[in-house]
Amino acid sequence: MLELDGYLLAPPRAQFNLAFDTYDTWCLLLPTAGAFDYEVGNTHGTAKFGDLVVCPPGGTLHRRMRTRTSFFHARFTTELDPPPGGTRVRDLDRLRGNLALLERADTAIARHVVTDLVLMLHRAQASQDELVHSAMTYLNEYYASPDVSLNELAAELGLSPSQLSRRFRAVRGITPVAYLRDLRLQKARELLTETNDTLQVVAEQAGYRSAFYLSRVFSSHTGQSPSAYRRTSRV
Repeated sequence: MLELDGYLLAPPRAQFNLAFDTYDTWCLLLPTAGAFDYEVGNTHGTAKFGDLVVCPPGGTLHRRMRTRTSFFHARFTTELDPPPGGTRVRDLDRLRGNLALLERADTAIARHVVTDLVLMLHRAQASQDELVHSAMTYLNEYYASPDVSLNELAAELGLSPSQLSRRFRAVRGITPVAYLRDLRLQKARELLTETNDTLQVVAEQAGYRSAFYLSRVFSSHTGQSPSAYRRTSRV
């Protein structure tokens, strides 16, 4: 299921030896203490203990330490499909146990640890999918309310707003704010095409308080004013 190509349990350092690297195999990097910034493809963030950063074969991993940091780094091949980018795992005791095993510096044990870390990533990803699905269900239901609060939604899901945004983007490729905006603009397009409602009515039904604000958002993201879209989209 997994073959280990190399690993390193590094003591605290002020910086990585390389600011970025490209790998032929999967790469996993996690801080055991301290924190570092990372970028993998279109994903980026800050990793601290509990965050596992994965780079797929052929990808480039950018990293920069925020503080003096110790870390675990592994390269491996696997039939599994770990989620690229940063993933937060919940079972920190299990993570600590795995890292304690690495101090024995045995390749067979290291292979077992990396395998377990990959399985933890899959479990964390499934949890992310459930949370993101709940967030999408909420936004799909309440997008027409101008009082939708992403802070309240995040709190209801047991996350901070930044955690919700990061998890949502990891699964959907966009932030919940952008997802909400797209829902509202799609509704506005439908109303502009299918009804003769005034722009103010369209705005209110699409989740905006005023026709002026709808016009500004609509023009910014479609390249057309609502009135121009209405004229050109009707058959």
